[in-house]
Amino acid sequence: MSGEIFVGNVEGKSQADGAQTISLGTDDRFREHQIQLEVSATPSAGSLDVSIKTPGATDFASLGNIGDHTIDMTDSTQYILQFKGYATAIKVTPTGFDADKTYSVYVCSGAGV
Repeated sequence: MSGEIFVGNVEGKSQADGAQTISLGTDDRFREHQIQLEVSATPSAGSLDVSIKTPGATDFASLGNIGDHTIDMTDSTQYILQFKGYATAIKVTPTGFDADKTYSVYVCSGAGV
């Protein structure tokens, strides 16, 4: 599996669009994930919760429950998040994000070393 990666995204979303899910499909065998956030302009407020659905699970579990994996959307130094774990899907949920701004999330997952 060396060199294989999964790439997925959601683009141009607003607070009103609510939670967004990126399915890893058959690439749920990957356990190393990187998420990058982009915003249309620096917001005055907002956070982005990242959740995963483990293979076999029926619900998503927030990574914020196991360390600081909630992204402060006002702080560009937090726009990249990396974590390890098996997942069939990754969900991002904005909270308090400026209504006049949009965001995009890019996911890259791989088998790792």
